[in-house]
Amino acid sequence: MARRRNVPTEDEDSFTALLNGAEPVTRGRSPRADPGDQAATERFGWGAAAAPAAQAAPGSGPGPGATASPGAPAHPGYGGYTTAVEPVPETILLRTRPHARRLTIPVLILFATVTALGWFGGRFPEEWQNITALAGAGALVFFGTLLPFIAWLGHRYTITSRRIIARRGLFVGDRQDLYLARVTDIRVRRTPLQAAFATGNVRVVAGPDLTVVLHDVPSARLVAELLGDLTEHPVPPLPYS
Repeated sequence: MARRRNVPTEDEDSFTALLNGAEPVTRGRSPRADPGDQAATERFGWGAAAAPAAQAAPGSGPGPGATASPGAPAHPGYGGYTTAVEPVPETILLRTRPHARRLTIPVLILFATVTALGWFGGRFPEEWQNITALAGAGALVFFGTLLPFIAWLGHRYTITSRRIIARRGLFVGDRQDLYLARVTDIRVRRTPLQAAFATGNVRVVAGPDLTVVLHDVPSARLVAELLGDLTEHPVPPLPYS
């Protein structure tokens, strides 16, 4: 008696094809699965296709149903948001030095010395007299013009968003820092000559033993107003590394 051969059903063929990674075998209908089969396949994770990520409209913020683009780094914090405040870096707001009016006398000394040397130089009967006149003119220019000019260049002030930096000296410098968070009083003092040139001495007090004076700075009123605004609205400090 002939043994009957078991013929696999359509469902068994489809299940076997899915396990082997091939396209499900269908008999008598299109190879495209119906919505019910696709939903079942996605439910059990059998080769479900990834749905395209939703693209947010330009200028729109993250909404309840927003989906991040593929490969985009996740924003730190719970749910894509964070409460951490990023520190504001220190920026330079003003660089100034005393008014150039103090160079008036050194420039006059230079002009007078050069004029006198050009008129009397080489006219003395003795050679040593001419050498002495040249050496005297050089010393007068060095001490009366060059040294004051170097001192003026080395005297400078820097105001940042966090502190005041006062420097003196070009080769051997003296530096004084004053943090704006410690400032308690700001005053401007002017002489009649300083008022004529819109300059003044800005006195910054940070305690009984700590005072910084910005000597003869141009636009002294504006400098004092800037320091007042910075002390009323200080910038958060940077965290220590």
